[in-house]
Amino acid sequence: MAANCFSRSRILFLLTALVLLGGCLGRSQATRFYLLHATPGLETAAMAPASENLRIGIGPVTLPDYLDRPQIVTRISESGLLIDEFNQWGEHLTSSTSRVLAENLSTLLSTEYIFTFPWPGSTPIDYQVKVDVTDFKGALGGSAALAAQYTILDEKKEIIGINSVAFNRTPGNPGYEALVSCMSRMLEDLSGDIAAKIMALPKGNGKAE
Repeated sequence: MAANCFSRSRILFLLTALVLLGGCLGRSQATRFYLLHATPGLETAAMAPASENLRIGIGPVTLPDYLDRPQIVTRISESGLLIDEFNQWGEHLTSSTSRVLAENLSTLLSTEYIFTFPWPGSTPIDYQVKVDVTDFKGALGGSAALAAQYTILDEKKEIIGINSVAFNRTPGNPGYEALVSCMSRMLEDLSGDIAAKIMALPKGNGKAE
């Protein structure tokens, strides 16, 4: 009889522990997801007349493998990184970067003919912009940086321009929301530099008939 009571008490203890453990697990931190975005109000900075109708191909866009992951990567020291499981990208960072560049350039160059890599081989392209991002991260509560090299090719796939750029911005707040917004603004900076280089090319260079 005593053995049965002990056994029942033991089972009750285990069940209680499992319930408590389940409650603790149920209260674990929720994962938040973020998206880079095109800059609102960029329309006022359009560089090309709508009549240009340039056909622009964006990509391939490349990023370092340690950045192109679901988790948002932040800098915690000169050589230290934090990969946060609870703050993640809502889409692949490479795809997100390509999308935002396309949206920004569509506005800046006043054209609806923006294509992201890969596009059908028969698509007429005036200029292709390849982007190699070498740095795109920041520190929570600190500064953020974007470094990249982009190459502009004409419709014959001939290189007509190569440029290296680096941008730095400081988020207004220490959280991930502010950091992602800051990163979006740096993509605006990169988009503006690319658009200016395209508009400075000789008229007719690469322009599809």
